[in-house]
Amino acid sequence: MTLGLRRIIVLRFWGWYYTDAVKSIIMAWKNFIIFVREYYSIPLLFKTLVAPWRRDITRRPRGLDIKKLFEALVFNLISRGIGLLIRSITVVIGLVCLIGVIVLGFLALIVWLVLPALLAFFIVAGVLLLAG
Repeated sequence: MTLGLRRIIVLRFWGWYYTDAVKSIIMAWKNFIIFVREYYSIPLLFKTLVAPWRRDITRRPRGLDIKKLFEALVFNLISRGIGLLIRSITVVIGLVCLIGVIVLGFLALIVWLVLPALLAFFIVAGVLLLAG
């Protein structure tokens, strides 16, 4: 292989490493963020935070039966409370996972960008340790 061809290959590698590969990492990171957001349905759960759990409600009774009216009111409030509790827990878990994906994606990008310099540093340090 000629010196010119080697130089072209090396330049293409570094061009790919710091452009195309970084774009691919960022796109994968974005896809993971979208997946976690959609998997936990975070926007939808915020919209329906106080909706009854599994749409389980009791209709108001006809007439003026205070006892049945109070029973329906209490049942509906309990159903909404359960819905609020379950959705809140799910949103918190989803947000924790989303923060984890964001942090891990950022760390992966930083490691990718710094890895060649670390590799060169460790090679030089190893050679110096062997020589000295």
